[in-house]
Amino acid sequence: MLKQTITVDDSVSICIPQEIVEALGFTPGSQINLEVVGHTLIIRSATEAQRAEDFIQTFGSILERRKSAYEELA
Repeated sequence: MLKQTITVDDSVSICIPQEIVEALGFTPGSQINLEVVGHTLIIRSATEAQRAEDFIQTFGSILERRKSAYEELA
């Protein structure tokens, strides 16, 4: 889907189509997380972004705790 940017006050903006807003569960006033990876913009709900961060931290903790066991298996 190709969209064009617009200027709103001192910012550059894009309008998110309604079907995407609904698919992501956004409502007016929703907090969203924006992340740039390379030249890609990732838009997620704030709760989904937090869930992903929690998973990464938990997974890293498990890897650290079981590091010696994983090294033996390698």
